[in-house]
Amino acid sequence: YDGDPNVVFPLLGEQKHFFDRKKNPFWRHAEGEMWLAVRDGRDVGRIGACIDRYSNDHHDEKVGFFGFYETADDPEVAQALLETAAAWIAERGMDTMRGPGCFTSNHDWYGLQVDGLFNRPVVGMPYNPRYYEKHFEDFGLAGAKDLLAWNIVTEGDFPEKMKKLIERIFARSGFTVRPFDMKNFFQEASLVRELYNQCWSENWGFIPLDDEDFAYMAKDMKSMVKGDYLLIAEMKGKPIGFSLTIPDFNQALQPLKGKLLPFGWLKFLLGTRRIDYGRTILMGVLPEYRKLGVDMGMVYRTMQAGFADGITSAECSWILADNAPMNRILEGYGADPYKTYRIYEKQVG
Repeated sequence: YDGDPNVVFPLLGEQKHFFDRKKNPFWRHAEGEMWLAVRDGRDVGRIGACIDRYSNDHHDEKVGFFGFYETADDPEVAQALLETAAAWIAERGMDTMRGPGCFTSNHDWYGLQVDGLFNRPVVGMPYNPRYYEKHFEDFGLAGAKDLLAWNIVTEGDFPEKMKKLIERIFARSGFTVRPFDMKNFFQEASLVRELYNQCWSENWGFIPLDDEDFAYMAKDMKSMVKGDYLLIAEMKGKPIGFSLTIPDFNQALQPLKGKLLPFGWLKFLLGTRRIDYGRTILMGVLPEYRKLGVDMGMVYRTMQAGFADGITSAECSWILADNAPMNRILEGYGADPYKTYRIYEKQVG
C-alpha cells in the first residue's frame, strides 16, 4: 500500500488484543493460525485461517474462515498463501473455505471489494487492491454472497416523498424510538445483544454472540458511540429493534498509519472534531414487526441526530445484496449502492 492515498492502517494495539488468546473471548470457541510468506529472507505476504465452533454449530456447517490476506500482485505467493490456509482448514475436518474476513461476520473488514468506488473505506470496512479478486478466482474460490454499501447524501434534509410516510409511522399507537441510555451502558448493551441474536438469527452469515463476546465488543464500542446514534425501537414499551451508527473515525485514523504513540493520539483527538461522515453498522427488527416501518423510523431518527452534529452523509454497510426489503428502504431515502463486496467459498474437504 506504499503511496496509496486511500488505505487506512488498523491500530497495532487493537490487532494485538484481537490475537491475544487470554484477552479476547472469541478464542474460547475458535481456533486459528497465521502465516507469513518469505522469499529470500523478505516477508512478501500473509494470511490467517480460523474455525469458529459457534458459527458451525449454528448453521450446521463445516466451514473454516480465511482472512488477514495481504500480498503484492505475485501469483506464486498468492497460491502458496491460499493453499496453506486451505490445507489447514481441511486437516481439521472442514469441507469449506470461506472469506476473506478478519475473521468472521462478527468482526471488521469482512469481504473483498469487487466493484464501485475504491476510495478511503469507512471505519470497520475493508479496503484491498483490485488484483486480489483475480488471486481468489485463479485459486478456485467462487462468489458465495455479495454485500452492498449504500451512500446517503441528504444535505441536512429528508426526501419529500419520505416525510409523510415517516409521519404515519410515528403516529402509530405505542411506537417510539429512543436513544441508548449511556448511564446504564452495560445493561442497555445486554438488551441490544438479545435483540441482535433474535433479529439476525436467520440471516446468512449470522453468528450468535454470547455475554462474554458482546461485553468484549461493547467495552471498545463505549468510547465510539453516542446515545443518539444507538437507538432502540419499542412498541408499547417492548424493545422490538435497534440500530447502531458511529462517526467515521477513519477520517481521523488515516494519518496515524496504525500508531497511537507517541503523538498519534493527539492527532486522532484533533481529527475527530472534523468528522463529517458516519456509518450505520447494524439495524435489526424482530420478525413479527418487520412490515410496520420500524426500520424507517430508526433511519429517520439517526439522520436527525447526524444533522445536529453536522453529519449530513453516511454509509450503511454492509447489507446483503439479496436483502430486498432493506435495500428498498435505502432506495426510498435516495441512497446509492456505491460499493460491492464479495464473500468467496471453495470446497476443500
